[in-house]
Order: sequence, then structure tokens, then C-alpha cells
Amino acid sequence: MIDRIKYSLKIAVILAVLGSAVLFIWGMIGRMSVDWEVLRSALEGFVAFGIFGFILGFLIYDLEP
Repeated sequence: MIDRIKYSLKIAVILAVLGSAVLFIWGMIGRMSVDWEVLRSALEGFVAFGIFGFILGFLIYDLEP
């Protein structure tokens, strides 16, 4: 069970970082500046993609050989 949680956390961190980076860059391109709206969007994306990644990692743990 500990291995499954460690695997889920790894997937969660990877997805959270990539998702927030995409939202941050997308927000910078759309607004042509870095302001609080862009940073808030990236932080919300980090949390949302982190939760999604944890659940996804927990579900696909047994699928890897």
C-alpha cells in the first residue's frame, strides 16, 4: 500500500507541475503580462492537476508490469 501511495504522489507531482506550467504560459501569452490572475490560475491548476494525478496514479498502479 505504501508503494501505491508513493507511485500516486509521483504521478501527482508530475501532472501538477506540467499542468500549472501550461496554464502559466497560456495565461502569459493571453494577457501579455504576469499578474495575479495568471499566478492564481497556475496555482489552481497545480492543485487540480495534483488531485487528478493522485487519483489517476492510484488507479493505474496495478496496470504497470
